[in-house]
Amino acid sequence: MTIAERKARETYDRANPWRPMKEAKPDGTICELLFSDLVGSFDADQRRYFLDASGDWFCIDPPERISRIITKVTNWRPAWVKLTAERRNLIKTRSERRFSCSVG
Repeated sequence: MTIAERKARETYDRANPWRPMKEAKPDGTICELLFSDLVGSFDADQRRYFLDASGDWFCIDPPERISRIITKVTNWRPAWVKLTAERRNLIKTRSERRFSCSVG
């Protein structure tokens, strides 16, 4: 990473701080998620997600439901764009189809 890239990333991080999970609202906001593992490694995922009214997180591309039990999501931050309800339903439907194809 160059100095310019690092400075740009730090500026972005200051403008978009990580927030605790309890502040997340299922309003269609596209978010970034911060994951941790048992060793204490924290990795920001480059993919984008949204929170469903059921409390489940969905990855937008590829469409996928994120398991709250297996995956440890520690923080989130908004990307300041919202998905329409129709688009969220389409992603949820595609994630269910993708899951059923991989299982059966």
